[in-house]
Amino acid sequence: DGQDWHLVAPGQWLPAQRLAHLVPAQRPEGVKGRWIAVDLTEQTLAAYEDDQLVFATLIASGRPETATGEGLFRIWARFQWSTLFGGSGAEYYYLPSVPYVMYFDGEIALHGAYWHDDFGTPRSQGCINLSLSDARWLYAWTDNFYADAWVYVWRSERDEQAD
Repeated sequence: DGQDWHLVAPGQWLPAQRLAHLVPAQRPEGVKGRWIAVDLTEQTLAAYEDDQLVFATLIASGRPETATGEGLFRIWARFQWSTLFGGSGAEYYYLPSVPYVMYFDGEIALHGAYWHDDFGTPRSQGCINLSLSDARWLYAWTDNFYADAWVYVWRSERDEQAD
């Protein structure tokens, strides 16, 4: 059929475009201890302690028209539950009781998403959507140091040969 397939378990294959690659992020200069890397290309989030990977998962970042911005940010506020709303017209949204909200770039946040399970695909209004269990883990992991928590949003280069 012209597409590449990967063996993921004995007798179980997936097309390459359905897989995300965890590309190790280079720790930004001046960042020490725990930090979070969000790869917009692969739609992954990785949690690090210095250079040691401790957790990784799929995310859903902003769609092209509401793209998540790249850069190095600090988590500036955390809420176990929050109401999120915004947009206008057909893009308006009102989401009560969104769990594990961690703001890092103005109104852009890492948070749990109970309204979809399409992780690995850009589909948000700019925030980083996580599964509920992944958001809970990340929220707990950032609990004691959130004032110093860094979030590095970047784009890896996809190696089409590797797919």
